[in-house]
Amino acid sequence: MNDVASSDAHIRLGMFEAACDILAAAVIVYDKNDSLVFASRQVLRYFPIPADALKPGARLRDVLGAIFDSGMRYGLAPDQRHRAVNREEWISAQISAHWREQYDAIERLSRDRWIHFRKRRLPNGYNVTTLVDVSEQKKQEEQWRLDLERIALTEEILETLPSPIVIKDRNLTYIAANAAFCAIYDVDADSIVGRSIWSLADAESAERIETTDRSVLETGEPHVLAEHIVRADGSDLYVITRKYRIGASGHYALVTVMEDVSALVSGEQPMTDADDALLRVPGGFVEAQNCFDPVRDAERRLLLDQLNPDELHALAGRRVLLVTPNPHIEDILLAEFKARGADCCAVTSVREHDAFLALAAEEGLAIDLVIVDDNLSGHEAILENGQGIAVRPIAPDGIGPDFMRTLVEEHELLSDEGSPLGDIVTPVGFSDDWYIATDISTMLPAAVGDVEVLVAEDNQINQFVFSQILEGMGVSHRIAENGEEAVMLWRKHQPRLVLMDISMPVMNGIDAALEIREAEKGTGTRTPIVAVTAQALNVDMQNCMDAGMDDYITKPVSPDMIEAIYRRYAAEKPQKSVA
Repeated sequence: MNDVASSDAHIRLGMFEAACDILAAAVIVYDKNDSLVFASRQVLRYFPIPADALKPGARLRDVLGAIFDSGMRYGLAPDQRHRAVNREEWISAQISAHWREQYDAIERLSRDRWIHFRKRRLPNGYNVTTLVDVSEQKKQEEQWRLDLERIALTEEILETLPSPIVIKDRNLTYIAANAAFCAIYDVDADSIVGRSIWSLADAESAERIETTDRSVLETGEPHVLAEHIVRADGSDLYVITRKYRIGASGHYALVTVMEDVSALVSGEQPMTDADDALLRVPGGFVEAQNCFDPVRDAERRLLLDQLNPDELHALAGRRVLLVTPNPHIEDILLAEFKARGADCCAVTSVREHDAFLALAAEEGLAIDLVIVDDNLSGHEAILENGQGIAVRPIAPDGIGPDFMRTLVEEHELLSDEGSPLGDIVTPVGFSDDWYIATDISTMLPAAVGDVEVLVAEDNQINQFVFSQILEGMGVSHRIAENGEEAVMLWRKHQPRLVLMDISMPVMNGIDAALEIREAEKGTGTRTPIVAVTAQALNVDMQNCMDAGMDDYITKPVSPDMIEAIYRRYAAEKPQKSVA
């Protein structure tokens, strides 16, 4: 019987040793009298002590003494690791930790060696200690810490550099923008990072910028361009823009650096031969992206198209008076006139206009041009009595907070009779990025189905999450910041799927879905609309279904969730049905 018991014990011991080998862990067991019961052979990999020191029955104090004599000093505070340590004091400290009910710590055995100690005191008094080498994990953590420090230092350097710098990832999404770049457009980095140029600029500028970006990413050849930019305050900025590809294959990033040469162009700073060569660029300075807001750009075009092009080109040095009660129009036109070198100001009524001209006459100042808003009460008097000054009227109907709604509604109501907005709402005179139509069959081929998913989401963090997921899936998409913009982008792109946040400013998701469903009547098409909600409440779900939505998902969204919805509703291109 004893032989059988002994054989069985040896088998279990061998299995235990094998398990320790597989787990790459060392195990030590002491009884309630601190005598060694078991020590796996892996212990000798951690401590360079004689094998005899680990025989069953050895005292804990003797084992710790052998470890101390080998030169190991674990369990010390960082400030004590390089000092002389008393042997008895160290052994006593380790015995104290040994008798704790639980002890869990990562200890440094040497410069590049880290061990995870776990000690458990069982109810019967036995102590089980496990040791696992976590050196590689600690090295990785240390590397991550150093990488984070380098990233923080790099960001601080970029932020303080005087040259405007932006960085885009391989999908041409902005991932960094320094303070100098943000200052040009009077925006903060949060309104840029996570977005693409298509959501920040008009279509013409976006296409030009993206073309050069992709060329640099694909070829690795730097791109250099001399650009004239109008800052947010209306002042001129002349820069030499350089684009570079950085990073490893598959993880490329695009860095754009702008060198300010405005002082050289204006003559404020004397030029050296090197400066002269720098500014001798083919074609001179080209007009660059001057505005991040495409709605404002549309308003600007609508206003400027009503003025004589020859007069606009000859504004430099001329005195221009703007008469409008609309501060938004004043802001746009004064910035445009100043950018063209005009000496300009604005008044808000006929009375102020007359008083201004009288005061100018007294001072002997000639006014060259007066721009009059035909929404101004009594504007006819200014047009009839120009006092020998060139007077030009403008009709800025709808420009302001409700500009896009007015533009769409007027086009819908008058599309059969011709729109008073003229070419602004047609593919010929208006940029493709702002083409709007209610009859899908009349839209430009490139405007139908070129976007697979439209996401309506006002939260910037959620916008970034959606973009990362959809870009990872290789799905083309656009982001709308409110329900009104979602309806507008739906009209233009006719996406295969709409992911509609319920709570948004300007127009909520329910109203946007209702407007889309109303517009679809008679077109023979139906776009799947999936609600995105913070909480899946029954009343919210019923409201979504009543608004004509097809399904719903709840936040936070995940790649699996979005992919499942995409496969369900947008994996195949929708076919136009026959009514």
